[in-house]
Amino acid sequence: MPKGIFKDPKGRAKKISNALKTGNYFNCLICGKEFWRKQYAIKRGNNKFCSKECYFKWQKGRKRSEQFKENCRKARLKKAYLYTIDKKNRFWRSSQAYKEWRESVFTRDNWTCQKCGARSKKNCYVRIEAHHIKPFALFPNFRFVIDNGVTLCKKCHDKEPKGKEILCIK
Repeated sequence: MPKGIFKDPKGRAKKISNALKTGNYFNCLICGKEFWRKQYAIKRGNNKFCSKECYFKWQKGRKRSEQFKENCRKARLKKAYLYTIDKKNRFWRSSQAYKEWRESVFTRDNWTCQKCGARSKKNCYVRIEAHHIKPFALFPNFRFVIDNGVTLCKKCHDKEPKGKEILCIK
């Protein structure tokens, strides 16, 4: 008989199906229903609940420690604080005064990185950025002073310390 042809195709399919069924049966912690999990799900620990509904019921009834609640509260406050700062900075950085400051810094430095000397040429694009020497958020009086800016390429600008990092250095 040629290779690949089988006498009993249904028997072969059943044999392959059983070979692929590597896993186990478990009982749900909430409803007690028996359910099947494959081997990869068992390794990840997904063998306690039969469905998302049972998992959510279990979560709802759990008691949280005071430490956990405090950490969640701090995380929410930090997120809200960072959002308000971001909103203020977005307002200033989209203003016409900021755009003019940035353009004048680039013009003064001849559109060249002041650390490595990189500059865009034909077929060689270099992204340049205006960097505040004294941080934008910490020194509002120096935000639009041209002498507080320097032109840097993206690589050099990423290496520069920013904001609170500068306070730690001094």
